[in-house]
Amino acid sequence: MVHDLDLPLDQVHDLRHLARRLTWFQHYFKKEAEEFGQKYNLAFAINDRRLAAAFLNWANVFERDRPDAALNRADFAVFSGGLMLRELLRTNPVKAKEIGKVTECIPADPMAAICEFWPEGFLYTNCCLALVRAILKTDFNTNVALSPQIGELRFWESFRENVHEDVGRAVPFFDVFLGREPNWNGPEYFRSRPASRDAKRFLTTAPKSIENR
Repeated sequence: MVHDLDLPLDQVHDLRHLARRLTWFQHYFKKEAEEFGQKYNLAFAINDRRLAAAFLNWANVFERDRPDAALNRADFAVFSGGLMLRELLRTNPVKAKEIGKVTECIPADPMAAICEFWPEGFLYTNCCLALVRAILKTDFNTNVALSPQIGELRFWESFRENVHEDVGRAVPFFDVFLGREPNWNGPEYFRSRPASRDAKRFLTTAPKSIENR
């Protein structure tokens, strides 16, 4: 429900399924945009139609690969977050405008320079990261620390350049941010991910008693 947004993400009941609802996601995204704007002296203008299109495009791909989720459900949650980031970057529903100098808002915050460099991509990425990390914690009892590269401007410059050439590369970059092994070849297909290949290899070689559990 929308009122769950008053709670920290890792306290929201059934977050993994709630995040699949368009209305909830729209409210979550707008709340994050407002908070980021206040923090970094930015105003984010959101195109509702583009935001809905991003979500619906994501939902179509999610349903395509959903039957394979049983191979590794935690990794499927990460993969789904990468796909959402891809669709946000593709539809680009946000336009940022500076209200004041971003890097002067929080001078000691190294992320301010990254936000100033690419405010829209910074917002999209952080929204998806926060959601996936909360799902991993609530549903899989896994606390995931972000990679140090999250604070490296040069890495973000490479990220922006790469997704400009091929938006599908958002998925492996998202993996890197979460400290996961990225799949640069066929990144938009769940079965081609390292974790999925390992799971399939295990099921192929495992004794029948294990396979059928």
